[in-house]
This record gives sequence, structure tokens and C-alpha cells, in this order.
Amino acid sequence: MTLVQFATESTPLSTCDNAAPPVHHRRCIRLICLTTTYFIAVIALLSPRSFTVHDVHVSSSIRQDVDQSNAPQRMSLMQPSPEFYLPALNPKEMLGSSEKKQQQQGLRWGILGLGRIAHDFTSALLVSGCNVTAVASTSLARSKEFARHFSIPTYYTTYEALASDPNVDIVYIATTNNNHKNPTLLMLRNNKNVLVEKPTTVTYEDAVIMYREARERGLFLMTNHWTRFFPLIQYLRRTFLTTPYSNNNNNYDPERRFLKQQTNEHNLGKVMAMKGDFSFVTPLSPSDRFLNHSLGGGVTLDIGCYLIELALLAAYDHHNTTSLHHEMKKKVAAATANNIHPDGIEATGHGIMFNGVEFPVDVESSFSLRWGGGNYGVWNGECPSNDETECDTISIGGEGTKTLKHNNNADLEHKFSMIASFQASFRRPSTFEVEYVFEHGRIVIAGPGNCPSEMRIYEYEQYGPLKRETVVLFPLPSIKNELVKRYGTPFYPRAEGFVYVIDAIEKCMAEKGVPGSGSTSRGEEEQWVMDEGCLEMPENTMEEQLVTVEVTENVLKEMGYFD
Repeated sequence: MTLVQFATESTPLSTCDNAAPPVHHRRCIRLICLTTTYFIAVIALLSPRSFTVHDVHVSSSIRQDVDQSNAPQRMSLMQPSPEFYLPALNPKEMLGSSEKKQQQQGLRWGILGLGRIAHDFTSALLVSGCNVTAVASTSLARSKEFARHFSIPTYYTTYEALASDPNVDIVYIATTNNNHKNPTLLMLRNNKNVLVEKPTTVTYEDAVIMYREARERGLFLMTNHWTRFFPLIQYLRRTFLTTPYSNNNNNYDPERRFLKQQTNEHNLGKVMAMKGDFSFVTPLSPSDRFLNHSLGGGVTLDIGCYLIELALLAAYDHHNTTSLHHEMKKKVAAATANNIHPDGIEATGHGIMFNGVEFPVDVESSFSLRWGGGNYGVWNGECPSNDETECDTISIGGEGTKTLKHNNNADLEHKFSMIASFQASFRRPSTFEVEYVFEHGRIVIAGPGNCPSEMRIYEYEQYGPLKRETVVLFPLPSIKNELVKRYGTPFYPRAEGFVYVIDAIEKCMAEKGVPGSGSTSRGEEEQWVMDEGCLEMPENTMEEQLVTVEVTENVLKEMGYFD
């Protein structure tokens, strides 16, 4: 299937012949032109069509050799619900624009750690009209130059000075991977909300300490998993990854399945598997953070965590969980309330020796995550009595095992099971594509999958032949030209996508309030209530962030990163 776009302005076929042709030739030419136009129009009507729905460009094709009586219509994509669809953002339309700020005060941002990613994030903040009041680096030269480049009024050479600045509401932390915990705690203990760059931390233990501090102080803390805020990912989650489970007990509700079918004509079924490869070539420099173990380097922490995050989307959405705002102590302590952890992890990776220099980080990583399956196997008979909690089963390898008894066949049939296989590398390029495989089709997110704008939906007949292919395109924010013009070319692809997470935070704070602004002290036993400001984003819950860190750490342990 091909997506074709026609030019809107006519162009002469030739500018070489200036002399007018004879009359009979002109009549023939007119006849030929009219005939050609007629056939082009007919072909355009019969061929796969391209159309637009609220800036989402879609092209769809259906196999002609299948029974069309039951086939979906050619215009295959439902109109995206405003609840989760975001069109291409214009700077003047964002909450943080200067025109809007005259009506409603926006957040006052501080930037801590002034490297490449901080450059791109700050560019997106300022081009979208947000207010950056101060920056901090331990290097005087870097801090001064960064402030000059972005025309920021205040710069500091200590993090403590930034933490004490009363004109800062929220701090974006972009230090190296090994140095996220201490700056985050410093800001939280000085009543500052925090957006910390991914990965949250290198270890799960440090992440728990950070989120516990935020909970106890009633402040906002979130990892910048920007992928979750892209419109394509929001559309994917609510159209294809949500599943018919009505409560946190994972009970199947056929009514929810019916409702989903009514709102989504692409009936792909449950997600069953996933795969992805995020790789790019990194210069072999021991001073660069990518390959420096002491700075939290390695490909899994740098880009492998994106793949883990995308897999957890399916697990989290499948369980149809809700944020447990009134049970934050349990969430911070264990983050296991909804069982979104994988049941099995296998990983391998290796470092590299180059010109006599050893790089003891994972430059090549391969890992798989499994939900369900394992030793569940098949029954060799029924349980001896209804009182038994376990039944005799046979594992995949043929060995006798014990499996927890299910209440009914529906529970077993709809139990979430998925295998995700991933690769990441610093030594080779890749397409950065991500693929979700469903019961009746698959979805391929075109690269770069960590900041996507295009996906292809493939639907299959019962025994395999492709029935329909649909391309969905979400336009990126329309600020790139202005961003480059004002602050130079970004270091990272699609840096304009930062405006999605920026806009979400600004709106959440505007609607629910800025945590920590005029709040009273809280006792240890006091419950965290949501009317005290924006404490958590539904696109990126605290539970999901903690599980992402824990799974990433377990992958690293499997490959010997901490040995």
C-alpha cells in the first residue's frame, strides 16, 4: 500500500515549445487532455484513498479478493476522540504562551544540569512561551553561557542556590544518569517540584527514596518519559491496548469488550507479543557519558529503558488499573498493587575493548520480558476437590508442575500473557521501529519509536492473509523552524516533541494547582489527597515509573552490569 499525495498547483509539462500548434492539433490535444483527466479521476476513485481526520492523515487499502460484504469500509479510521487526541501544537496555542500568561500565570521553570538534552528541552520551553527564570551548573563558564544563549535572567554555580531561589516552581533535572537522586532530593527538600530526565535513577532503591520524599512533602515528581505524551501513543493506548477488565481484580467484563468493539473498528484482539530494536552508533570515547560506567552509561539505561516503558504500557493498560492516590505508601514501598511486573526476565549483553581501552558497560543488549506463561502449562486432570488451590499441570518441558487454580475458563482465557523481545546497541544503526502483535493483526510504530508520529495497522484474515493495511500519521508540533532559528539545531531528533510533556504539566498545574505553593506542613500519617495540586500525571503514573526502574535494574543484573 502506498500513501500518495497530489500537488495542489498545476505545473506545465514543458516550457521549451513557445510556438502555438495548429488548430487541428490543438483540438486533438484538448481531446487527449479531457480523456486523460477522465481516466485519472476514475483511477483516483477506485484506488486506495488518502484522507484527513483532524490533522491525522490516513491511507487504507483492503484486499479485493475477500468477501467485501463483511469487510470494513475504505475509510477505516474512527475519528480520534478529543479526550486523547492532540493536534499539532502551535506555540501561541500552548498554555505557557505569553498571551495566555497575561490571563493566567504559568510555571516558573529552573534548569539543573546544562548539557545537550537540557539545551533541547529549554529550547522547547522558550519557543512554546514558557517562563524559565534560572539555571544552574557546577561550571561557571557553562552556566553563564547557557543563560546568555537563552536570555535567562539568573544563573548559578551551585545547585543549592537554585534550590533556594523563590522564583522557581519546578526544576528540570538533566544531570548524568548516576547523579539524579541527590539533586532531586535537594530540590524536593526546598519545596520545589521536579521533572527528572530518564532514566529516573540507576537503581530501584534510589527511585523509591526519591518518590517517598515527594509523597511525604506533597510535591510533584515525574520522570520525563516523553514518549507517553505523544498523541500517537495516547491514541494507541486508548484504542488498542486497553482491555475489558472492569476492576483491579482483573475480572473479565464482556460488556467492556462490546464497548471497545463499538468504538474501534480495527478489531485486532489482545496484544500477544512485542519486539523492537533501538540502536545507533556512538563514538568510542571513554569521556562520553554513553560509555562511562561511573556516569551510569550503557545502552540499556540510555535507550533500552524506552523499550521497557513501551512494554509496560501494554501490561498496565491491559489490567485497566487506576491510580491509587490514597494508597501511596503501598505504591512507593512496593509498586506491585496491580501486578504489572513481568513474570520472567532474560537478558544478555557485552561491553567492548577498543584501542586498549575497556568500556565496561553494555554496548550491545538483548533482553526479553514475559507476562504469564512459564510453568502454567496444561492440566493433566481436574483438581481433586473444589477446596484445592493448586492443580496438577504439565509444563512446556513435560515436567509435572503445580499451577494456581482458576475460578473459571474465562479467567484463564483472558489472563494477560505477552512476550516482549528487544535489542539495543551503541555499535550499529537500526530503524527504531516498535511492533505490537495482536490476535488478529499487528501494529508497527515507525521509527523513531520513542518519539513517534506514524504507525501502520495490519489486519489479517483468520488463516493469515493480509486483509487491510492502514497508515496513521500524527503531525509533530509546528515549532521546529522557530526552534532552530532562535536556538540552533537540536542535538536530538524531534526535540520539538518536548512540548507535549511541557504542555501537559503546565495544564495540570493550572487546573489543579502548583504543589508546594503556600501548603502547610504534613505529618507522616497524613493521607495524600489530590486537591493539594497536580501530584501525578495519568499518562505516566508513579507506579509505572517505579516499575520501569525496577525492571530496568533487573535486566542490568541479568547481564552482570553491577558485578
